[in-house]
Amino acid sequence: MIRFSVLKTNVNISPLFFAVLTAFLLTDKSGTASAAVIFSILHEAGHFLALLCEKSYPKEINISLFGINMSLMEKLSTAEKCAVLMAGFIMNFILAALFFFIGNYKFAYINLFIGFFTAMPVPSSDGGSIIKLIFDEYMPEKSEKILKIVSLSFILLLSAFMIFVLIITKNVFLIFALVYMFLCAIKTAAF
Repeated sequence: MIRFSVLKTNVNISPLFFAVLTAFLLTDKSGTASAAVIFSILHEAGHFLALLCEKSYPKEINISLFGINMSLMEKLSTAEKCAVLMAGFIMNFILAALFFFIGNYKFAYINLFIGFFTAMPVPSSDGGSIIKLIFDEYMPEKSEKILKIVSLSFILLLSAFMIFVLIITKNVFLIFALVYMFLCAIKTAAF
């Protein structure tokens, strides 16, 4: 584990994260993976900016194979947490609109993909975290069950769509994205 501090935030990075990142970058000859990494970093910057707007900052950031998790210094309300979670995919949708406007459709579609991928209602995504926060607040006894049903249904539909797109585009990067999505779902919620 690589550990360092930035201001008052402890950062922990798994070496396995770098191995997977390298595999993504080496298998994609089109440059899509490199752009996706840059726009994923901007996605995380959206979360960070939202935290700053809430006058908070992360106590710790853990970067692993299964994503980036932040633990907060201060307790935020459910609405504030939802706003911070939404800020990431909103950043990608804003970037997509900007790139559509200037005519760079490749970057626009990459941002749309990242935005929709992180907004989807599965446990390892921002969208799944938002659903869990809301149901934990209003229906705590049914929260886990509802999230599992919604997530599994969504993953099955999305997988079928991604396999179709993979066949058409022949982009190997999509195989990694599909496998990653399943690993995250399995790690976060035992179906």
